[in-house]
Amino acid sequence: MKVRTVEEGGQRYLQENPAPAEIEADWHAWIDRSAAEIWSRPGLSRAQRSLITLSMLAVLREEEPFAIHVEAGLANGLSRREIGELIMHTAVYAGVPQALRSMKIARRVFDRLDAEGTREGAGD
Repeated sequence: MKVRTVEEGGQRYLQENPAPAEIEADWHAWIDRSAAEIWSRPGLSRAQRSLITLSMLAVLREEEPFAIHVEAGLANGLSRREIGELIMHTAVYAGVPQALRSMKIARRVFDRLDAEGTREGAGD
């Protein structure tokens, strides 16, 4: 079993959170273009972009996107330890209660991946 990439997770999120039918196709196209452009820019690795994205989603309390990006971060080369360190770091700036929520989400993703036989990012 392979962990989902940012693109795969994003598609799942859009399917589960549809836009009004009148703009759905345009909305999906815009999201796809915007994400493709920012994730393919030079200057930062995909792993670094994952750390940035996870930080923002944790602070914004975006639980479902955070879970998607935990899995995508693993696919982009982050270790589980790096994700845990990121969450600990956010506790100082976003508060311990939010960090605890983020830890719970990350643990849920890790447990699901383990149950599916995916040990990606577990080496650290």
